[in-house]
Amino acid sequence: MTQDIAQLRKRLDTMEVRDKDINEKVVQLRKVLDEATALLGRNSADLGARVAKNEADIAAMTGKIEEAKYLVGELQKQVNLATTKVAVVEQTQQQLQSTQQRIVDRVAPTIPEDKETLWKEAQRRLSEGQREDARRFLRSFIQRFPDDARAPQAQLQVGVTFIQELKHQNGAAEFSSLIQRFPRAPEVPEAMWQLAEAFVALKFCSDAKAMYQDLAKRYPRSPRAELVKGRLHDIQRIAKDKDRCTS
Repeated sequence: MTQDIAQLRKRLDTMEVRDKDINEKVVQLRKVLDEATALLGRNSADLGARVAKNEADIAAMTGKIEEAKYLVGELQKQVNLATTKVAVVEQTQQQLQSTQQRIVDRVAPTIPEDKETLWKEAQRRLSEGQREDARRFLRSFIQRFPDDARAPQAQLQVGVTFIQELKHQNGAAEFSSLIQRFPRAPEVPEAMWQLAEAFVALKFCSDAKAMYQDLAKRYPRSPRAELVKGRLHDIQRIAKDKDRCTS
């Protein structure tokens, strides 16, 4: 009996030792599991934060890409608009050059090289009222044949065409040029008269008065000199009217 009890106790002691080892291992295992759980939690949290950050970065990058696409689109519109404008300008320039060339091709050959033919064509255009063409022919005559006796007459006619168009300033310039360029020409008295008349139209009454007086003094026998007295009287009458005389 005693032996049985001893064996039983021995077995109990063995079981206690084994249970103790098992408990210790269980404690160690729980500790390991706790550490693994904590590590896994930290890793999961880190992973979630990284995923969230990556998503935010991707969203921000997507926004920048969309903005870049928009800017590229707007830039392309501006480039297309600029290209269109350049094309229009180039087309307009080409059309203008083409038109100018057609005008040159049409006009240049019509000016004769022969002096007599040129003079006749200029006079024909004057008689037909083609003042602009007549001026072009007359100027060509003056430029090519300045020593011809008709050159002063040509310049006088140019000035008269301007007066007919009420371009008194242009006419005055032509008459003044004639007087200076051809001082001995028989057309000078008429040029002086026309210049004085242009001064009146331009409201330069004092200049007109001086020109009339100079005409009467230098060319007392000219037909225009007989009209000077009446014109001087007219100027004296309007001299104080600021709407008709500015000087």
